[in-house]
Amino acid sequence: MKNENAMTKTRLTKAAAKATGLSQTLAATCVDAIIETLGEAISEGGKVELRGFGTFQVQRVREKKTGVAGTVPPHGRITFRPCRKLREAAWDIGREAAK
Repeated sequence: MKNENAMTKTRLTKAAAKATGLSQTLAATCVDAIIETLGEAISEGGKVELRGFGTFQVQRVREKKTGVAGTVPPHGRITFRPCRKLREAAWDIGREAAK
């Protein structure tokens, strides 16, 4: 079942085009470039901080047997920590759903 509220790449492109006045083709090129750049930074083990949105980071783990720190390979776990405003908005949605 498809989530009708999901922000897809197509919806993001249309929203960016509308917000900036760019054509959808140019907005799609920009969205693609941003996604590719973020993906490269994360896959290289980097941290991506988007102020007002959140932080993506490859999770650092410890070897359970030896306790030695290591990095999860690129196909490993990526964590996302939302900014406070986004986190509070999600809590508000959860509170409304619980009513």
